[in-house]
Parts: sequence; structure tokens; C-alpha cells
Amino acid sequence: MRNRVDFIGIPLDNLSMSETLDKIEESILNNKQIHHCVINAGKVVKMQNDKKLLESVINSDIINADGMSIVWAARLMGLEIKERVAGIDLMDNLVGLANKKTTNVFFLVLEKKLLKKL
Repeated sequence: MRNRVDFIGIPLDNLSMSETLDKIEESILNNKQIHHCVINAGKVVKMQNDKKLLESVINSDIINADGMSIVWAARLMGLEIKERVAGIDLMDNLVGLANKKTTNVFFLVLEKKLLKKL
């Protein structure tokens, strides 16, 4: 069952950290590639004029509220968001999960010049 809400025209998954980790772990176990992203106030503002960013976000498999401003704004709109799931906290939890499961973790680092071309 999908627990996705509409936050000012942006889909947002109402997931806790543990629920997000469970969904990611399930996709790893099923060898299924997923796209995860987080939104915060700055990204929401940038999405208003950056159509590539908007498309990337709305087409993500999991979209979490990274900033508390998103959680608070959603609550003011009557949407009960379970918790903030910050990208860095999620990464820390995923590395911990990989360690517990003795799974390898790889990081891809791109040069700034290459990033500008993307």
C-alpha cells in the first residue's frame, strides 16, 4: 500500500525512517533499482523554475521530507507526515544496515566538470 500525499503539487511519501529503510532493503533483496530523493524548502523553490529537477523528483520511487520546514508546512495543510527523513541520516542508516548484513557499499564520486555537463 502506497502512503503518498500531495504536497503543493509534489508527491511526498509519508514514511518513517524505518519504513524507508524497509522499502530500500526490499528493493535490494529483489535486485530492483529504485530512485530515492528528498525534498526541503530550497529544493521546492528550485523546482518551480527547474523542470528537469521537478521531473526527477516527481518520478522518484521514494520521496521523503528532508527539511522540517516541509514537515511543518505539510502539517499546516492537514497532512500528517510521520517524520523528517534526512538524506544524510538515511545514508548513515543504510551504511549501518550494509555493515550488519555484511554487504559491500560503493560510492560514485563525479568531478565538478562532469556534473556540470549532466
